[in-house]
Amino acid sequence: MRLSRSIPWARILVPVAVATTAALVPLAVTGSGATPRQAVNPVAPTQGFLVMTEGDANLVASENEGTVAVGGDLSFGNYQIALLDPGTFVVPPDTNPTALVVGGRIDFAGSVPGSRLSVLNGGYVKVGDLTGTVVRDTDNNGAEVATRLLPTDDYDATPRVQLTVRQPVASVGPASPLDFAGAFAAFRATSTDLAGCAQNVVLRTPEGTVVPRPIPPGTNAVVTLTPGVTNVLNLSATDLANIAVLTFADQPTADTPLLVNVDTSDVGDEFVWRAPNFAGIGGEPARYILFNFPTATSITLTPDSATIEGTLYAPNADLTAATQSNIEGSVISRTLDHNGGEIHDFPFDTVLDCGQPTPTPTTPTPSPSTPTPSPSTPTPTPSTPTPQPSGSTPPPPTPSTSPPYPPHGPKKPHLPVTGAPTLPLLGAGAALLGVGTVLLLAAANRRRPGTGRG
Repeated sequence: MRLSRSIPWARILVPVAVATTAALVPLAVTGSGATPRQAVNPVAPTQGFLVMTEGDANLVASENEGTVAVGGDLSFGNYQIALLDPGTFVVPPDTNPTALVVGGRIDFAGSVPGSRLSVLNGGYVKVGDLTGTVVRDTDNNGAEVATRLLPTDDYDATPRVQLTVRQPVASVGPASPLDFAGAFAAFRATSTDLAGCAQNVVLRTPEGTVVPRPIPPGTNAVVTLTPGVTNVLNLSATDLANIAVLTFADQPTADTPLLVNVDTSDVGDEFVWRAPNFAGIGGEPARYILFNFPTATSITLTPDSATIEGTLYAPNADLTAATQSNIEGSVISRTLDHNGGEIHDFPFDTVLDCGQPTPTPTTPTPSPSTPTPSPSTPTPTPSTPTPQPSGSTPPPPTPSTSPPYPPHGPKKPHLPVTGAPTLPLLGAGAALLGVGTVLLLAAANRRRPGTGRG
């Protein structure tokens, strides 16, 4: 609202109101500096898939308890998908959920000879490019059987993708029901944004002292979580690699999640990680832990890595999981080479909120703390008030018909200087006049005797 220049006190009230408003509603500062940070489920664009890649995936060994969405081409060895859960992603008019989506094609030539990729628990398969793929739901004798995706028109050919249910051939493809490009644009934006979250977790030794930075090799770091907030731990890749044991004093929950931001710039964004032992945690609480690698272009889990409790969130990275241990959580990566261990079905399942409030509007509004004139206080007017009998209650002020006041209070009228404040001056003047008159009379009387004649 534009203020009148005839109100000099507005120059005082406006800055106060703006400053107070800014204190009450601070602006959100994000990692990208463009979008206000808000509570977010970072894996929401997966639409429920446990593993999602933007590009190719090579699934050699050994299994994924959940579902897989591959944006590029798929190669494989003896591998199982949907061991425990076929998911909930149903493409109409299907009656079964889709457990495997391949945005590109199936690379039989790049797969392990004689191998079988099994899609279990009645899960369906969707393939965007069926070039070089034969889909059959009858065996070599013409009998109706579970659907297979084959390199040749031979129901017993290998390597092959085999289902446990008879999926209609036409529903396999060629079409991808997922927007991989859009999903990974969202992942990257979220990853960058989360990287700007301020740290509020302090790592300590088992004895209770603060773990120094840089973190010494072989450190046993204890994590203590603050209930009811998103707990944030920011580490360099070197510091993370130097943690031998990561001990949880508290269990993460849906309203007490842990976000670990890993800055890999100190290793040229190519991180070789021997994952530490995770102590005091496992299984269900892993749903509430997320390792965010915003700038990593390559992550390799070494064969001697321990089981990772939590989601690996690396939308810019080629992930090589050569570990013989497991990953308990979602996997988001540019590409994936899984050759050892298992991916357990504990997808990330909460929101992360760094506590930044919604920004103020562009035009600041008065702070609620700025007092508003009370309706019981009469508004001064240029007219002389009507005297009231002693002890009487003054009548309520007459509603004004003038335009609305400016946003910082009513305009102050210039009142004439009348009434009690002038009485002391009048009294003093009268007193001085009286004193002067007395002195003149006295002086005149004193001169008369000296002027008499004999």
